[in-house]
Amino acid sequence: MAGLVLSLDTAEQSLLNTQTELQVSSNNISNASNTWYAREVADQTDNPDIQTLHGWLGTGASISQITQIRNQYLEGQLMNATSDYSQYSGLATQLQSIQSAASDSGTTGITQALGAFYDSWDTLSQDPSDASAQSTVYQAAQNLASAIQSSYSRLNEIATVEIPGQIQDTVNQANSLIDQIAQLNASIVQAQADTGGDQANGLIDLRYKAMDSLSQLIPVSFSTGANGMVTVTTNEASGPVTIVSGVTATPITTSSTITGGQLGGLLQAQTALSGYISQLNTFTSSLVSQVNAPANGGLDVFSDTTGQEASTITASTTFLQGQTSGDLGSAAVNIANLQGAQISFSDGTIGTLQNYLSNIQEQIGNDIQQASTAASDSQALQTQLQNQQQSVSGVSIDQEMVNIIQYQQIYEAAAKVVETVSGLMGTVISMVQ
Repeated sequence: MAGLVLSLDTAEQSLLNTQTELQVSSNNISNASNTWYAREVADQTDNPDIQTLHGWLGTGASISQITQIRNQYLEGQLMNATSDYSQYSGLATQLQSIQSAASDSGTTGITQALGAFYDSWDTLSQDPSDASAQSTVYQAAQNLASAIQSSYSRLNEIATVEIPGQIQDTVNQANSLIDQIAQLNASIVQAQADTGGDQANGLIDLRYKAMDSLSQLIPVSFSTGANGMVTVTTNEASGPVTIVSGVTATPITTSSTITGGQLGGLLQAQTALSGYISQLNTFTSSLVSQVNAPANGGLDVFSDTTGQEASTITASTTFLQGQTSGDLGSAAVNIANLQGAQISFSDGTIGTLQNYLSNIQEQIGNDIQQASTAASDSQALQTQLQNQQQSVSGVSIDQEMVNIIQYQQIYEAAAKVVETVSGLMGTVISMVQ
């Protein structure tokens, strides 16, 4: 009779095991499309054997724990690739916006206005007394100054309003996720303590999701301690900085020198834009000094009382007054000839004013190309690592269907054992009555 009871207990345990395994597979299938979810497995361990007159008898198996299938090395590499892609794609987007603001195709923008300015002086040099030609020169000078100011104003708006606003939003989002990760650390430790050490898989999934989202904003590296908590670091120009240690969250600030992720891309764009604005100021300073040079009759065509910067350049409406036709004709020739003049700029470059403008546009274009290429490369690596990570931690519907059929067969077999043992026990009971 004791042997029958043992067989019944073993079969009952098999029924309970398969119910748990079916629930695990059901949960896996339900989360198959969630890239932050790690496939779960119900681990079984042998129950203790029982010694009998005929030897040691097995007593079946029990579910010891439900574990996740994770590869932290792959997850770390994937987060790095995600940060890189977010950084370079964001940088390319910002630079394209800057390029649009500084649009200077040659038919529009500063280059067109500069060409019209030179042409007006060339026309004036042919007949310095022509009122219409003088009026055209005035208008061309005002148009050029306006084009420079307009370009500067748009670039300055991006530099002082748009990018700083996006930096602040990104920092806020990152700090919210940093707090969330620290709170999940605490919840995971508490949940595992409450269950005697069982993994808090759902909370671990949520924490991974938060770290994955954080890696899009800033570079993220992490390590998991024996207690299940993660320590999270990010990269600044000075080196790694810990932002989550156990239950302690250390927020980043807008003055952080983050070197990756969306925030890193914004900071790079801000630095690049500062350089473009500096070049525009250099161009403006050279334009004013060359046009207003004493050799050109000392005509104060452009105002330089505010430091010859692009933000404040203006054109006089009276610079031709009081000039003789001879002096005006000579000045007009000199200014028109500036179109081909080689100039030494304050940043060390040498070339014409038009070439300097072209170099600014070329620099922006090159920066966009480099950022786009880096984004494409990092996206390819990200996709490769995502596929590898999903091959380890992702859910295969086909495999889960195979598992379910296997569990069904085990359940039916265990149920048959219960049915058979129950019948035998009934027979035994009837024999002793």
